[in-house]
Amino acid sequence: MIPLRRLELLALFFIVVAVFQYPRAMEAKPASFQRYSKVFNTLGVVCKCCDGEGGECRSTWEGSCPKLQCLPWKYH
Repeated sequence: MIPLRRLELLALFFIVVAVFQYPRAMEAKPASFQRYSKVFNTLGVVCKCCDGEGGECRSTWEGSCPKLQCLPWKYH
């Protein structure tokens, strides 16, 4: 039986190798949350863009939103 510590080190080694072999898999890109808002709603999360005058929020927007606010539906 292989000691648990060796298994942990082996798993860590494979993770490090995978990150260096496929660095693009770890890159982040901006996501269009408006496109996924219906999916979030089914999970109980409501998103709105609050970049209007005086912090005014709206539930639909075009492009990116610098002040996106997503909260569980109970807190809206």
